[in-house]
Amino acid sequence: MAGPEKCVVAVVAESPEEAPLPDRVEGCEFRLISSAEQLVADAADADVVLSWQPRLDWIERNWGWSPRLRWINAAHAGVDHLMFPGLVRSDVTVTNAGGIFNDSIAEYVLGLALAACADLPATLRLQARHEWLHRDTRRLAGSEVLVLGAGGIGRAVTRLMNAAGTRARCLARTRREDSEFGVIGGIDELPALLPSADFVVLALPFTPQTRHILGPAELGLMRGDAWLVNVGRGALVDEPALTGALMGGRIGGAALDVFETEPLPADSPLWDLPNVIVSPHMSGDARGWERAMADLFLDQLKRYRAGEPLVNVVDKSLGFVPGSRV
Repeated sequence: MAGPEKCVVAVVAESPEEAPLPDRVEGCEFRLISSAEQLVADAADADVVLSWQPRLDWIERNWGWSPRLRWINAAHAGVDHLMFPGLVRSDVTVTNAGGIFNDSIAEYVLGLALAACADLPATLRLQARHEWLHRDTRRLAGSEVLVLGAGGIGRAVTRLMNAAGTRARCLARTRREDSEFGVIGGIDELPALLPSADFVVLALPFTPQTRHILGPAELGLMRGDAWLVNVGRGALVDEPALTGALMGGRIGGAALDVFETEPLPADSPLWDLPNVIVSPHMSGDARGWERAMADLFLDQLKRYRAGEPLVNVVDKSLGFVPGSRV
């Protein structure tokens, strides 16, 4: 892919501070786009879009606004919001932020699992009430952890969980041999593995095939003391079914960083359940991620301008980068 003599980059962000890019890059013009109307008015000749905000529908709503568009770079790992028919059928290349969030999300998952084992949510509630109540806790080491997703994020989670002494394994679309983990199981093995898992971690991309991959039947196979940790997408799990299982004590708990509707509605019962940890889609946002993201994009931009192959290229027929999050 060879870039034009002058490259116009539409930076979809709320402010210049949100996307820490340099003022100038030789041969390129950056234009901050902070509204759908501005996208049409000020980026009609854009060659490249840096989509810093993941859930805006501006690109789909105004598809075709720039006949020069050749590449969209998503400043996040999941690109499900971009997989609309017009873009999928086009020759526009889509790349994501693969690699930026792997280790921070893995550490976040480890922290959530440790919090569940230590009964930390209950301790904080008791502290707020100035109530002294001794309880036994449980060890994370020796737990069986099932990670759905064997790409960059899933692999990092599996690696760190194993380092913490758990028996962690990851599942992918299909069973395969793996140089690091020996064997990666297939998703079709999920029903047989769920009943023995202490923790189930969702780290899959969201596609039509992974929607509600944990539904009532799968939740019904989980142990009564098992915890679900979701750092993928909210729609990977049937949220009403999960809420019912949590309220009915049919599973131990859930640590949820993503939801089918974000922000999570104020009237959602998930906010107040004692066996639920709610966080606002922040598992990968460790300090410094914006600079790492900007550096990755600038490296990609150099490749684009030089006509070199881009990295983290999404297979639009699949909805993710092959080999990175599957």
